[in-house]
Amino acid sequence: MGISSARHKAHVDEWSAKFSNYKKKWPRYLFRHEPVENAISVLKAGALTSRQDAVANGVLLNDIAPTQIIQNREDAHSKVRLYFRPRTPTQYHIEGIRKPADYYMGKHAGFLVMLVFDSEAVLTKGSTQFSCGNMQSPYSNVYDGDAGFDNLDFSGTYHDEAYPSDDQKRQRCAEVLAESPLHIEDTLSAIVVRTDADVNTMKYLLNREGLANLVALVKKSEGTGVFFQRFTALQYVDTAPGRIIYEVKGTASGGDIQVDITIHDDANNHFYDLYSGGLEPYQAYYTPHKLPAGEYRMVFRLEGCFAHESLAYLTPGI
Repeated sequence: MGISSARHKAHVDEWSAKFSNYKKKWPRYLFRHEPVENAISVLKAGALTSRQDAVANGVLLNDIAPTQIIQNREDAHSKVRLYFRPRTPTQYHIEGIRKPADYYMGKHAGFLVMLVFDSEAVLTKGSTQFSCGNMQSPYSNVYDGDAGFDNLDFSGTYHDEAYPSDDQKRQRCAEVLAESPLHIEDTLSAIVVRTDADVNTMKYLLNREGLANLVALVKKSEGTGVFFQRFTALQYVDTAPGRIIYEVKGTASGGDIQVDITIHDDANNHFYDLYSGGLEPYQAYYTPHKLPAGEYRMVFRLEGCFAHESLAYLTPGI
């Protein structure tokens, strides 16, 4: 049993009033991070499903959950799992394009997308439950209803300062457990990504998949209110006659960032390996080309991982 609208309003009013920074909006929403390929799959299906249903239907395209952790406890595998907040410890371990040595237990989600849901629409559903911490932990209990909601410690769940205790880390991963499937039509509020180049990629992918109606929901995160921003991504990409201009974000991984650019002429079934090499972050680069004028599909890979895809009209240099 979910909570009442009155209890939800009291929760939003109480916790929004306590924050003056990026956390002020958190109580109004619920959050689900997904690798870009999984996010597109969810949006095409029009619904989030449980892990159990996603595996059974073969739609879990990129499983970013370490086996050692996900097998600890299976109580929530039949539920759609959302978080009360972004920037969870789980997200910290997998967000951003990194070198393989920096993967967490062999997993990572280079191009991470945050799906943001209206908290009232989900929390007030009759079948919704919630936990006081990460559902893979044996110390996390499941509750429902207004009385159960009162058992949650949101001072721990919304804690976002340095050096959290072990219990605060667990509480940061408090979950909302919704019935599967959870349809996005009346619950999804935003699709949030990290950079301007990521925004262009999401809009291109949505249009390509016939989901133009969702393009208006795509937003770039400002600051670190949704993402940790510790690892690299394509910062922006632009074009000028005879060149492609771009920049990559910095990264906690050491060394140069491996950048590969491929240009696709889909109309003629040709592609061009335009650039491959290591580059320093936070510098504007340009790669020249001698392609005839026309529309091309640009694909960037960083550290061997998908980083960007979009269409551009390229013209030759003077």
